[in-house]
Amino acid sequence: MRMRKDESGQVLVLTVLCMTILTGFLALAIDVGLLFRASRNMQIAADAAVIAGALDYKYNNSATSAQAAAVAAAAANGVTATGTCPISDMTKNYVCINIPPTYGPNAGSAGYVEALISQPNQTIFMGMIRHSGLMDVGARAVAGSGAGAGCLWALAKSGKDVSLTGSGSITAQNCNIYDDSSASNALTLTGSGSITAKSIGIVGNFSKTGSGSLNPNPPTTGIAVAADPLSSLSAPTITGGTCTGTSAACNPSNTGSGNLAVSAGTYTSISNTGSGKVTLGAGNYVITGDLKNTGSGSLILGAGNYSIGGNFNSTGSSSITLGAGLYTIGGNLNLTGSGSLTGVGVSFYTQGSTAVTGSGNMDLAAPTSGAENGILFFQSRTDSSAMSLTGSGGDVMQGIVYAPDAALTLTGSGSFSASLDVIVDSLSVTGSGSITDTNYAVVTNTNSPLGKLVMVE
Repeated sequence: MRMRKDESGQVLVLTVLCMTILTGFLALAIDVGLLFRASRNMQIAADAAVIAGALDYKYNNSATSAQAAAVAAAAANGVTATGTCPISDMTKNYVCINIPPTYGPNAGSAGYVEALISQPNQTIFMGMIRHSGLMDVGARAVAGSGAGAGCLWALAKSGKDVSLTGSGSITAQNCNIYDDSSASNALTLTGSGSITAKSIGIVGNFSKTGSGSLNPNPPTTGIAVAADPLSSLSAPTITGGTCTGTSAACNPSNTGSGNLAVSAGTYTSISNTGSGKVTLGAGNYVITGDLKNTGSGSLILGAGNYSIGGNFNSTGSSSITLGAGLYTIGGNLNLTGSGSLTGVGVSFYTQGSTAVTGSGNMDLAAPTSGAENGILFFQSRTDSSAMSLTGSGGDVMQGIVYAPDAALTLTGSGSFSASLDVIVDSLSVTGSGSITDTNYAVVTNTNSPLGKLVMVE
């Protein structure tokens, strides 16, 4: 009877039972921890894959190339595919790259890349209760070209960076204005006009006189200096050459009312000063001197690249049609005639002043792919020559205006609607018209250099 009442040894039994339970929880914690670590590594691999794929797709516009870049990025982060998509066997590694995405809210969205990554992971203790102990761990990510926040950067560190005078207005509701000047009048509004943007940030302060308006009001002051967003953009080169023909062959000139056709090649100068038409056929041209169109006729340039060592002038009442391509100009660009000015897929690089006026019918649009993707005007970073762009009602101007060392005067008459991103030393807005900037990187070309890659899922 005494042995039945003896309670010694109970603690040992309870301890053994508790240790069994605690060991089970410890085993579970170890396996779950390993799976969480694997999940984190899978997400890192998925994120790296979509960023690499989206970057490649942004610049090469090839789904095959982008998929290869994404798979390589996943492999660099420890996941090499051994299975074929779609995922069907959970014992294999999968790297499935969908362009555009197949699942989620961005399914079918152009410019976006989806990565589905899966890898079996061996657990330590779960194998005691499962056949293999393998647990499939997957991750998913989606990235693509989003819109940059800014559409106007005034980079000068002192003086008036942004000024508006008169009764005109500038509206950029989709994007931000950055003013790098530390002056007390870094942004100046004079008269009855208005400046409207999604946000206005100024390193220094602003000055407003008259009945004009700022929106938002007041702007944000005391911001950090905004860096040049295109500081890494490579500048084109101007090609040289020597024309070896006769003087007339090297200097085609149309002075009458007839028509003149010119083939691709190297020339000293080309001019149209009469009332006739000069047509340059498609191809690449090297013009060591000037290209000018100063009469009442028309100048038609075929698609190709044009390297002009001197000035490119079109004045008077003549019209000019620009073929798609890159126009590099060692002198001044002066397209100020009263005739029509059209060019889709055109990009200008200048080492002198730039003046473009749309008093006739103007339609200028930058390329949307290739090395000059999005660049409408690029003035040399070491060139402080003045730049002026003038538009009127019905005119179209789309692209990036990049002149980081130049002062730009933007003038509107009537209702001038543009889709521009502007990076200049300073900006002056004049005239009585309204300039509405719908923001190039937001609305027109999110794949431009000012578009940005964003992780959306």
